[in-house]
Amino acid sequence: MAERELVSDDQEEGKGCTDRVKDYVKSTEFLVYTEATLSTWGDRMWSFAVALFLIDLSPGSLQLTAIYGFAKSISVLLLGAIIGDWIDRTARLRAVRISLVIQNGSVALCAVVFALMDVYRKQMEDTAGGWLMTLCQVLLIFIAVIAILAGQATSICLQKDWVAVIAGGEKERLANMNAMMRRIDLCTKILSPVVVGQIMTFVSMLVGALFIAGWNIVSMAIEYYLYHRVYVSVPALAVKETKTEEDGERNDENAENPTDESTKTDTTPQSCHHRMFHSFFTLYNGWKIYFQQTCFRAGLGLSCLYMTVLGFDNITVGFVYTQGFSELAVSLLVAAGGILGVGGTFIYPPLRKRIGLHRTGLISGTLHWSILILCVVSVWAPGSPFDPFYYTRPSNVTLADVTFPPDVTPYPTFTPSSNLSVSPFAFTDSAVSPVINTTAAPAEVRPGWMYASVALLMGGVTLGRIGLWMYDLTVTQLYQETVEENHRGVVFGVQNSLNFFMDMLHFILVIILPAPETFGFLILLSFAFVVAGHTLYASYSRKREEGERGRNAILRSKSGSATVGASGDAGVTQGQREARNYNVGNEIQEEKMQDVVIDDDKASPKDEEIMAKLLEESLSVEKIKVATTEEAIWDLLEQYGPK
Repeated sequence: MAERELVSDDQEEGKGCTDRVKDYVKSTEFLVYTEATLSTWGDRMWSFAVALFLIDLSPGSLQLTAIYGFAKSISVLLLGAIIGDWIDRTARLRAVRISLVIQNGSVALCAVVFALMDVYRKQMEDTAGGWLMTLCQVLLIFIAVIAILAGQATSICLQKDWVAVIAGGEKERLANMNAMMRRIDLCTKILSPVVVGQIMTFVSMLVGALFIAGWNIVSMAIEYYLYHRVYVSVPALAVKETKTEEDGERNDENAENPTDESTKTDTTPQSCHHRMFHSFFTLYNGWKIYFQQTCFRAGLGLSCLYMTVLGFDNITVGFVYTQGFSELAVSLLVAAGGILGVGGTFIYPPLRKRIGLHRTGLISGTLHWSILILCVVSVWAPGSPFDPFYYTRPSNVTLADVTFPPDVTPYPTFTPSSNLSVSPFAFTDSAVSPVINTTAAPAEVRPGWMYASVALLMGGVTLGRIGLWMYDLTVTQLYQETVEENHRGVVFGVQNSLNFFMDMLHFILVIILPAPETFGFLILLSFAFVVAGHTLYASYSRKREEGERGRNAILRSKSGSATVGASGDAGVTQGQREARNYNVGNEIQEEKMQDVVIDDDKASPKDEEIMAKLLEESLSVEKIKVATTEEAIWDLLEQYGPK
């Protein structure tokens, strides 16, 4: 075996750069990364474009966008566990193919529906008092929600399940693959909106919709083929632990080659009551299974990070824009955050290898919340619009009156300017009707100290991306390593539901506190949730370490002088070693006993005393050896054997 490895290493060193590139292109990892790139590119293009499509259908109103966001969050919240359970009960290739076809087909259909609505908008608005237009809008949102649900299923199949199986139990390989998948996601999040945005800006919204539809059709065909290639190249993907229909118990039989007993498990007829409320039972069991996991606190901690405005979502970007940052400055900050997030994916694998998975989570979490302290400081920094008594004042005053020091003359109200020839910001003397500066005349410049608050806010959000994505990768790999294979889908489905619930909660808080003067409350609440999330992970890590110390102490005390292995196989090996030692010792004792002449007529009292001593010593050694070996083996069987 060693000679074969040396030969393979020599062959690898003898290959040139071109040969190595060819081998990598043919590898399973390259196929998986190609699938992920095509899938996430289409997802990011669609998530960016759908909001623009809905705004275009209702100019001057965010009603359709808000309805779509609410419907998306509620759907994932209620159906996340059911989707995950379906993934667990379905063969891997079939599940990913169905999810892929539904997702890409729904996106293409949704884009075509918008294109038709854009072309025949006038006729639809005039038909049946506008009801036809409303019906098409409802249909558009419905199909878009189906695409989101199918996208969740595809993500669980590929990024959470397939990657774990392909890694084959190699933690370092799993960490590298997870980091690469996240890297692809972050890069496509930056680049794909730029591409589709250019098409919509310089050509038309209609052409952008048709481009997205065409991309998803072509991408679906390519991904369908790539999934088959990966499935064939990794035989382990064909073996899947399935569940029984009634109670979700484990069934370790191969789904592809069931035995006679496994085929009889689902033949019992289900009651009408069970069929009627099957979805509710599945939802309940899914959440129950999630909270039975030893690492569920880490998942809860991750979901808490979604209840935040300390990110690059539309709310934070809109707030920063109202505080005087130009479109260019905001876009550069978003790009910088994405780049730092990608940097975190490069730091994660070597850090995990050096200090371990759990300590990586602690370090990344601490790095994340400690950097976000800058955002908390920004609430009271110069230039902050925060006014804790905003809603209790008899009449709302201007931002200048609230935030400026008493010895400084208030500056006039401002709005971001599209003319950056002199300054990225333009101001007017009227606080009632701000206008955009469209001339090159010098404008009154806002003092630099007034940007301290928003600069601290965006600095904390941008720098915190490193720790955030490292923590996300830690929790993902933690679930992949600890959750049983036949529960992986439902656990990640519930995790997605929790994430969307927290995301929906932060939108509700924005609806309650919509004014820029109250945005400071949202920052403080967000920071509190972030700290709570990382505290939950720290409590899980501490409990795990205490459990390991206690388990190791029990093993050491029960095994006595024997060194018990960390697994059942190691314990059996130790028992065999002790048995061999006993046999050798027993043979030595027998040889000593044979050296003594045993003859009733000639045996002296000294010989009889020596014989009795040797016999007693041999029996004592036998009792001790056998007792220690049996105790060690039975103790390991009780802890690691089948229940």
